[in-house]
Amino acid sequence: MKGSDVEKEVCAYAERVGFMSIKFKDLSRAGGPDRLFISNTGNVAFMEFKSPAEPVSDRQDDYIMDLKRRYVTVHIIRDVDAGINLISLMATEDVLRGGGG
Repeated sequence: MKGSDVEKEVCAYAERVGFMSIKFKDLSRAGGPDRLFISNTGNVAFMEFKSPAEPVSDRQDDYIMDLKRRYVTVHIIRDVDAGINLISLMATEDVLRGGGG
């Protein structure tokens, strides 16, 4: 399965459970993650979607590491289940915060 197919399915799930899914494009710097997901309580995570065999480029790795150094949540997602599990975990955190479900 291509990374774009994984992205499409994870985005559809995220939107069904009430998340914002924003296509991320940094116009000033190459290598940014594909998407930004925002939950109902402001829980935020970036996701980069790749096929199981597709490598992360050096530019992407540098960008992701720069975000992580700033304590920003970033995940490389290589299959639909991993993306859905992450969104589900974020939704559970929302419930624990008292922000919905």
